[in-house]
Amino acid sequence: MLEGKTIMVVEDEALLALDLAMTFEDLGSTVAGPCYRIESALDLVARVAIDGAVLDVDLNGETIFPVARALQKNGVPFIFHTGRADCSALIAEFPEAMLCPKPTTPDRIAHNLAEAMARSGDRTEPACIGF
Repeated sequence: MLEGKTIMVVEDEALLALDLAMTFEDLGSTVAGPCYRIESALDLVARVAIDGAVLDVDLNGETIFPVARALQKNGVPFIFHTGRADCSALIAEFPEAMLCPKPTTPDRIAHNLAEAMARSGDRTEPACIGF
Protein backbone atom coordinates (compact mmCIF):
# COMPACT_ATOMS: atom_id res chain seq x y z
CA MET A 1 0.00 0.00 0.00
CA LEU A 2 2.85 2.43 0.69
CA GLU A 3 5.12 1.46 -2.19
CA GLY A 4 5.48 4.31 -4.67
CA LYS A 5 3.66 6.75 -2.37
CA THR A 6 4.99 10.06 -1.07
CA ILE A 7 4.76 10.13 2.71
CA MET A 8 5.30 13.28 4.74
CA VAL A 9 6.88 12.89 8.18
CA VAL A 10 6.49 15.74 10.67
CA GLU A 11 8.23 14.98 13.95
CA ASP A 12 10.39 17.14 16.23
CA GLU A 13 12.35 14.24 17.75
CA ALA A 14 15.19 13.86 15.24
CA LEU A 15 15.97 10.18 15.89
CA LEU A 16 12.32 9.19 15.68
CA ALA A 17 11.87 11.26 12.51
CA LEU A 18 14.84 9.57 10.85
CA ASP A 19 13.67 6.13 12.00
CA LEU A 20 10.24 6.78 10.50
CA ALA A 21 11.78 8.06 7.27
CA MET A 22 13.96 4.95 6.94
CA THR A 23 10.98 2.69 7.63
CA PHE A 24 8.91 4.31 4.90
CA GLU A 25 11.85 4.22 2.46
CA ASP A 26 12.32 0.51 3.22
CA LEU A 27 8.66 0.03 2.28
CA GLY A 28 9.25 1.68 -1.10
CA SER A 29 7.88 5.13 -0.27
CA THR A 30 9.38 8.49 -1.05
CA VAL A 31 9.69 10.54 2.12
CA ALA A 32 8.79 14.21 2.13
CA GLY A 33 10.71 15.66 5.05
CA PRO A 34 11.18 14.93 7.80
CA CYS A 35 9.95 18.32 8.89
CA TYR A 36 10.82 19.58 12.35
CA ARG A 37 8.89 22.88 12.26
CA ILE A 38 5.35 23.95 11.33
CA GLU A 39 6.58 26.44 8.72
CA SER A 40 8.65 23.89 6.83
CA ALA A 41 5.78 21.39 6.90
CA LEU A 42 3.33 23.95 5.51
CA ASP A 43 5.82 24.86 2.78
CA LEU A 44 6.14 21.20 1.86
CA VAL A 45 2.35 20.72 1.70
CA ALA A 46 2.16 23.66 -0.71
CA ARG A 47 4.93 22.35 -3.00
CA VAL A 48 4.74 18.54 -2.99
CA ALA A 49 2.01 16.08 -3.94
CA ILE A 50 1.68 14.09 -0.72
CA ASP A 51 -0.18 10.78 -0.50
CA GLY A 52 -0.18 10.40 3.29
CA ALA A 53 1.38 11.91 6.40
CA VAL A 54 2.46 11.16 9.95
CA LEU A 55 2.05 14.17 12.21
CA ASP A 56 3.48 14.65 15.68
CA VAL A 57 0.77 16.65 17.47
CA ASP A 58 3.03 18.86 19.60
CA LEU A 59 5.87 20.20 17.49
CA ASN A 60 8.38 22.26 19.44
CA GLY A 61 5.62 23.70 21.63
CA GLU A 62 3.17 24.36 18.77
CA THR A 63 0.20 22.22 17.76
CA ILE A 64 0.28 20.64 14.33
CA PHE A 65 -3.28 21.80 13.54
CA PRO A 66 -2.33 24.24 10.71
CA VAL A 67 -0.55 21.43 8.87
CA ALA A 68 -3.40 18.99 9.51
CA ARG A 69 -5.89 21.54 8.15
CA ALA A 70 -3.80 22.05 5.00
CA LEU A 71 -3.60 18.30 4.43
CA GLN A 72 -7.32 17.94 5.13
CA LYS A 73 -8.07 20.67 2.58
CA ASN A 74 -6.01 18.75 0.00
CA GLY A 75 -7.74 15.45 0.82
CA VAL A 76 -4.54 13.86 2.14
CA PRO A 77 -5.04 11.13 4.75
CA PHE A 78 -2.88 11.43 7.84
CA ILE A 79 -2.39 9.99 11.28
CA PHE A 80 -1.53 11.77 14.48
CA HIS A 81 1.39 10.34 16.41
CA THR A 82 0.97 11.69 19.89
CA GLY A 83 1.83 11.35 23.54
CA ARG A 84 -1.25 13.32 24.58
CA ALA A 85 -3.45 11.65 27.16
CA ASP A 86 -6.54 13.65 26.16
CA CYS A 87 -7.25 13.46 22.44
CA SER A 88 -10.79 14.86 22.49
CA ALA A 89 -9.72 18.09 20.72
CA LEU A 90 -8.05 16.07 17.96
CA ILE A 91 -11.08 13.87 17.48
CA ALA A 92 -13.45 16.84 17.49
CA GLU A 93 -11.56 18.81 14.85
CA PHE A 94 -10.23 15.92 12.74
CA PRO A 95 -12.72 13.05 12.99
CA GLU A 96 -11.30 11.35 9.90
CA ALA A 97 -7.77 11.11 11.31
CA MET A 98 -6.38 8.08 13.07
CA LEU A 99 -4.56 8.43 16.36
CA CYS A 100 -1.42 6.46 17.12
CA PRO A 101 -0.10 6.78 20.69
CA LYS A 102 3.52 7.24 21.65
CA PRO A 103 5.52 5.20 22.20
CA THR A 104 5.07 2.78 19.34
CA THR A 105 7.24 1.26 16.64
CA PRO A 106 7.82 2.80 13.22
CA ASP A 107 6.45 -0.40 11.66
CA ARG A 108 3.17 0.03 13.59
CA ILE A 109 2.96 3.67 12.47
CA ALA A 110 3.50 2.62 8.84
CA HIS A 111 0.81 -0.03 9.17
CA ASN A 112 -1.63 2.49 10.67
CA LEU A 113 -0.91 5.03 7.93
CA ALA A 114 -1.45 2.39 5.25
CA GLU A 115 -4.79 1.57 6.86
CA ALA A 116 -5.76 5.25 7.00
CA MET A 117 -4.87 5.68 3.33
CA ALA A 118 -6.84 2.57 2.35
CA ARG A 119 -9.88 3.76 4.30
CA SER A 120 -9.61 7.40 3.21
CA GLY A 121 -13.02 8.76 2.38
CA ASP A 122 -14.86 5.71 3.67
CA ARG A 123 -15.02 6.60 7.36
CA THR A 124 -17.69 8.41 9.25
CA GLU A 125 -16.30 7.85 12.76
CA PRO A 126 -12.88 8.62 14.22
CA ALA A 127 -10.43 5.80 14.75
CA CYS A 128 -8.43 5.71 17.96
CA ILE A 129 -5.67 3.16 17.86
CA GLY A 130 -4.35 1.99 21.17
CA PHE A 131 -6.22 4.45 23.39
